Amino acid sequence: MAETDLATLTYKTVTKLGDFGPWISKLVLELPDEVGVNDVRPATFNVFCARHERTGAVLMRRERGADHAAPSIGYVPVLAAYPSTEAGERQTRGSHVALELPETRLTKHVEGGVMGSRLIENRFRVTQTVAIPGSTDPITGMVFNSCAGDICPELDGWHTAEMTETVEGIKMAYGYFEPDFTPEPAGPFGPAREKPEKAALIIYLHGAGEGKGEGLEAQGGPLTPEGPERAYIGNRVTALSGKKIQGYFDGAAWVLVPQSPTFWMDNGVEQLGHSNQSIYVRALKALIDEFIACHAGRIDTSRIVVGGLSNGGFMTLRMCRDYPGFFAAGLPCCAPWYNATAEDVELLAKTPLWFTHSKGDELVNPTETVLPLYRALEDAGATAHVTYFDHVEDLTGVYHEADGSPKKTFNHGVWIHVFNDFCRTDIDGTNVMIDREPVGMWEWAARQRA
Repeated sequence: MAETDLATLTYKTVTKLGDFGPWISKLVLELPDEVGVNDVRPATFNVFCARHERTGAVLMRRERGADHAAPSIGYVPVLAAYPSTEAGERQTRGSHVALELPETRLTKHVEGGVMGSRLIENRFRVTQTVAIPGSTDPITGMVFNSCAGDICPELDGWHTAEMTETVEGIKMAYGYFEPDFTPEPAGPFGPAREKPEKAALIIYLHGAGEGKGEGLEAQGGPLTPEGPERAYIGNRVTALSGKKIQGYFDGAAWVLVPQSPTFWMDNGVEQLGHSNQSIYVRALKALIDEFIACHAGRIDTSRIVVGGLSNGGFMTLRMCRDYPGFFAAGLPCCAPWYNATAEDVELLAKTPLWFTHSKGDELVNPTETVLPLYRALEDAGATAHVTYFDHVEDLTGVYHEADGSPKKTFNHGVWIHVFNDFCRTDIDGTNVMIDREPVGMWEWAARQRA
């Protein structure tokens, strides 16, 4: 086969939604001929990546320890290469090849920090460096430099939409997950499982970095507003649509992820003040009501759970305070709620709450927020729990420091443990119990009723 026939080919990316943001875990190449498992290896291909802003410009990034910003470009090692299906699943022979990539800066699909993040376009160029046996002639000279699409199984069932009505000048976009109501067939170790006719609704409120981004250029935010996808992929909110957490909710739960135009803590004067006020309260409630009405008959309104991280943790408390009895449970994570009043405590006490926080939180001091609020709720006889970590480090066994110890991250990022379902103890270190059985936060929330 002539080399010039293969000068420009396309690839597909496979995105994985990890604890530290979305990243490109594989490239899937379509070949002009079938290959076997022994015909390709990592050294067969050379992978180069350039990360681009949505403006089209190459991302300029100042790496840790550098004195200036440099283009975010470079070569990415190939961890494994093998024949695959079109979706990148390994097989012994096929006309596609999957290249597994490491989770590095160059494969990251998001850029920024807790105060403002944005999606990045990863542009790859894959060059063949070793001839591959073909059915007639060797395959040589392939260059893949155009993306033909992305594959992300974790986004199956996810959609985006926008509220139809404007409330007090505010109209929000949102993402949502629609559960599968199909009964599960019997397996080798269990009977068939019916799904509920009406499913619970989990509302999750993003942090400061995942807002739409209107007017945030001065805060270091994105150049232009982004859609709601970042609100549920930036911090792996999609874990809520995964089999484990869905299983706590009888195998089916809706997930609703609204996106604020600025910050949930925006009170109309300060975007990040300590007033415990928000201009988004009524608009958010209207969005929730509209979503429930749009899916009437399929949502169990006695099982509406609201949670959120950081800025969204604040908004979780704000909504529970302003609409007592509406939510079955509230799950505020590293929530910045300051100087709770007696009225705050009285109203919040009407909703079961499970807080998550870490000692030494660099952005939201727990001694000024969660700890005094929890003590006041406890004194008021409220149902309230706090999972309080000493620090935040990887508990999955996936991420490590150079010396092999678990990777440590900043202590504000305790939502990593929330989405991994690691919140299982109360503030005194004892298990939270229901019917004499220890439960984690998500199972506990699934058993609450308004």
